[in-house]
Amino acid sequence: MKAAQVKYIPSTNFRIIGISAQECDYKMAWALIEPLDTQFYLLSDVEVERQSIQSAGLFAADSAQNRPNSYTVYGNYEDSFRESNLLLVENKDNGSYLIDEFSNFDYLLLVRDDCRFGDDDILSRLRSINFVSGAYALPIDMVKSKGTKDNIFNLWDSLQNRQ
Repeated sequence: MKAAQVKYIPSTNFRIIGISAQECDYKMAWALIEPLDTQFYLLSDVEVERQSIQSAGLFAADSAQNRPNSYTVYGNYEDSFRESNLLLVENKDNGSYLIDEFSNFDYLLLVRDDCRFGDDDILSRLRSINFVSGAYALPIDMVKSKGTKDNIFNLWDSLQNRQ
């Protein structure tokens, strides 16, 4: 009997919201406290090793600087990626974007589907912050390159499985 092949379908129990804001990461996290009615805590940085300037891989060497890019992450539960419903992730480090297709955004807010906020609600709350110049829901299907799309799923899975 021939073995059946099973295709892995990554978990998509989250939404991505792009935020344009010209403030440093800790000020952005601080500004989210009141509108989202939750505390944000600095969590372990996400390190992404880049294959080249144009494409990203979670575990590939960076030929330009031979060091991984480090993206700051804030979650709404202290010391736990797994429990956080909201993750604020810096999108740019040293000229490299975590997700190249979303290079217009300074931050990515990953929102778990079971979060109490709907898209319209969270977008209006984000846009009420003085220094936020834009906040938009970003469909995952906007990401065209397979490597970058895999990175989004790998990033989410790794964040959810970290302690």
